Amino acid sequence: MIAQKFPSELDCFLKQKQDEHLQALRRLVQQPSISAHDRGVEDCARLLCSMMQQRGIEAEVIPTSGQPVVYGEIQSPQEDAYTLLCYGHYDVQPPEPLDKWTSPPFEPQVRDGRLFGRGTGDNKGQLIAHVLAAEAWRKVEGKPPINLKFVFEGEEESGSPHLREFVSKHRERLSADLVYISDGGMHPSGDPVISLGNRGIVGITLLARGADRDNHSGNKGGVAPNPVWMLVHVLANLVDSCGEVMVPGFYDDVRPIGPQEERLIEQLPFDPEEFGRTMGLSRVPMGKQKYYRRIMLQPYFNISGISSGYVGPGSKTIIPAEAECRIDIRMVADQTSSDVVDKVKKAVEDVDPRVEVIGRGIGAMEPSRTRPDHPAVDPIKKALQAVSGRQPHVKPSGGGSLPNAVWPEELNTPHIGVPYANADENNHSPDENLRLDCYYRGIRSSARVFWQLAKARAEGDI
Repeated sequence: MIAQKFPSELDCFLKQKQDEHLQALRRLVQQPSISAHDRGVEDCARLLCSMMQQRGIEAEVIPTSGQPVVYGEIQSPQEDAYTLLCYGHYDVQPPEPLDKWTSPPFEPQVRDGRLFGRGTGDNKGQLIAHVLAAEAWRKVEGKPPINLKFVFEGEEESGSPHLREFVSKHRERLSADLVYISDGGMHPSGDPVISLGNRGIVGITLLARGADRDNHSGNKGGVAPNPVWMLVHVLANLVDSCGEVMVPGFYDDVRPIGPQEERLIEQLPFDPEEFGRTMGLSRVPMGKQKYYRRIMLQPYFNISGISSGYVGPGSKTIIPAEAECRIDIRMVADQTSSDVVDKVKKAVEDVDPRVEVIGRGIGAMEPSRTRPDHPAVDPIKKALQAVSGRQPHVKPSGGGSLPNAVWPEELNTPHIGVPYANADENNHSPDENLRLDCYYRGIRSSARVFWQLAKARAEGDI
């Protein structure tokens, strides 16, 4: 039987263990796990697996074609118990530039109520919260109230190139009612957030070549082709001055924004000055509806860098031999990376066939979205409100990208994201940090979510 009230003993246990929980996170952050550099990733997988085993979770390190996955599970004694799969990633971004860190990135330090170090918020502090919550249930009640499975991968910061292969291979073992993800930051106010999806991403490079060497812009000007102008003309035909993508067919498969999504957007808070500050602007240059539609439910074609010619001191009057443009495209539900890239290639070729479209090493993550009326949303909302005392904000989608499409596509399992980190965690930047109150709240949130899902299952709601 599921207790009708959340066990007060469990709350007491979690408060008593805060110092131990801080030390566990410190230890995990101390171990580098930079997938982009293949530095320390396997060592971190073994460490994380050991930490899970010490806390009563049956865990193992499972090899993949790339970096290993740490898998674990712990069963509930309840018949027909709800099964929750907790996903996270133990790999981290490269810490450079090192001179911008106040303290070394892999020597975690507490300052002003925050733990600073690479991976504190993204994603070691958030994934270990699920593990520590499971341990608390085991220590206090003997077992968790639901079946728990854990998939912690070591390649998310490199585009999760082997996660789909892993999930497909272990489909039966990973079967679950819901996938639960804690990644990213809460609302800037500190209010909890429930995210029902994420945009996808695919990266490409446009490469234009002229002569086999740089040429004098006077002696050869008007004769030697200029690859920068090639790129300029191509780019001007891909996106207009308002940001609308002009690639034929680009928007054909974009899932329409329905009334449920509109209602969720209407309920989200919006402060143009506050959101503007997160971008280094005085205010967001658009209204609430347009802002949320663009950041969550519409695709975006981004130029992340252009390289060519000479931009050093003084002047060097050349016609460059090459020009390169890096692009990442954020896709939304029902778009696919292969279709988008094919359409971009065709559009580029139609403008200037001399410009090559090359795939990039970041790989692709497909977009995915869970329906707003999914029955797990309500119990998760109740759990988060009970812990924080604040009404959670439900977002139809996040703006960033995660490999969450693998869950519905390979397991036929929906996913829901609940970030535990502070909004100013500086993920991917120097001085990455996790506020300790957010960390401890995250552990309590996971513990409460487990119970609330069990209660909903017992009452026949999920």
